[in-house]
Amino acid sequence: MSLSDAFFVVVRWLHLLSAAAWVGGGIFYLLVLRPTLRRSPEGSRLVNAAAASEFRALVETCVYVLIATGVILTLHRLTPGVVGLPYVVTLGVKIALSVWMFALAWSRRKRTSITEAFREEAPPPTTRLRKTLRAVSGYNTIVILGLAVFLLSDILKTLYELALR
Repeated sequence: MSLSDAFFVVVRWLHLLSAAAWVGGGIFYLLVLRPTLRRSPEGSRLVNAAAASEFRALVETCVYVLIATGVILTLHRLTPGVVGLPYVVTLGVKIALSVWMFALAWSRRKRTSITEAFREEAPPPTTRLRKTLRAVSGYNTIVILGLAVFLLSDILKTLYELALR
């Protein structure tokens, strides 16, 4: 294995580790932490704020690592000219979904524990557009997008291997 090969193994590993930490943390929040906090409302606001603060730092780190390693991996795969149009289209969809995830995470990042503590509960959305926007801007959406990006990553790997044959 050359030094270049070892470098790209490390880059792919960091990319996968960051994606798994972010999406896995989101799945843990949705399936374990949030339901638990809803069952025990006393003190749950403090636990939720503390967990959100810790998870926010993890997500920020993961986003920066994913962007840096994603650019490196994209340039590495597209430069030799081995891949075809299906690969490029799939990569474009993966990048678009990733950008959507980053935007959702960034918009949630701006909500600090101080603003959350003094925030009044918003009334439930009344229009169909507001309901749709609320549905596609939450943690559920981030996790679903993350799982879709994982699937697209596997498809990209398969397309790349097929192009090498």
